Amino acid sequence: MKLLRVILVSMLVFSLVLLPIAHAAELAFPSGDLTAPVIKHTPIRKDVLPGQPVDIKATVTDNVGVKEVILFYRESPSADFKRLKMNRDLDSFIYTVNIPVVDSPGLEYYIRATDLAGNTLLFGHAFSPLTITVAPTAADEGETKAVATMEPQATPAAKEEKSGVSKWVWIGLGAVAVGAALAAAGGRGGDDEKPPPTTGTIIINGPAP
Repeated sequence: MKLLRVILVSMLVFSLVLLPIAHAAELAFPSGDLTAPVIKHTPIRKDVLPGQPVDIKATVTDNVGVKEVILFYRESPSADFKRLKMNRDLDSFIYTVNIPVVDSPGLEYYIRATDLAGNTLLFGHAFSPLTITVAPTAADEGETKAVATMEPQATPAAKEEKSGVSKWVWIGLGAVAVGAALAAAGGRGGDDEKPPPTTGTIIINGPAP
């Protein structure tokens, strides 16, 4: 009976005292904690104004404790990621970092949280980052230029009227009427060009012999 009491007391002490101490000691070692932190973050969907600062926030919790929260960001897909430490707000699990200036086209970023045991969780990734888009400006969209168009005006072709020219010449006692169909050409080309033939009628009126 006495032995049974000793066993029961030992089990009670182990469950109430020794077991919690052993569990705490196990969690004190990195190998004892296999639970990664939890990151809650709402991406910025709205376009930001160029040249303005941006605050990025995330709520990070862990079953033991958070060691650090890092923001990785870059200005363009071809650039290397930079890193900024996110600071915890007082009396909360919210971590915040400020990016002083965001220019066009925007930012790509992801968040990494690490707990005291070294467990790490990523929100986003280097090969699949989150994005912040900058609102386009007038220079980006291009200025609309008014182009004046002139409608072609119909220019009447110059006409060269080839009409007959009548010349009246008084000779002596009679009148000579010359009616000739002369081609009115402004100029002649080479020597190979020949003037058009001239035809007409000459009427001489005079006293009968």
